Amino acid sequence: MIVEEADIKLNFGIAISMVMKYADNIVKVYSTSVAMLLTAIVSVFLFGFNLTLAFFLGATQVTEIPFNSFLYCWNKS
Repeated sequence: MIVEEADIKLNFGIAISMVMKYADNIVKVYSTSVAMLLTAIVSVFLFGFNLTLAFFLGATQVTEIPFNSFLYCWNKS
């Protein structure tokens, strides 16, 4: 059981390192922002973390910026 758990973590680590090595910069920023949002949501349920308006505004901007720059590059070419 411990070996299977270590194998799963190893495969996730390799997959994440491949994404970080070969992905575009926008994909890296977007994946980081999604990870931040998921961590915040899990923290609400596990630790009783209170999300503030400032967090929602910041998370919205961080999530929206890569999407908008993708649209700008798409329309530019």
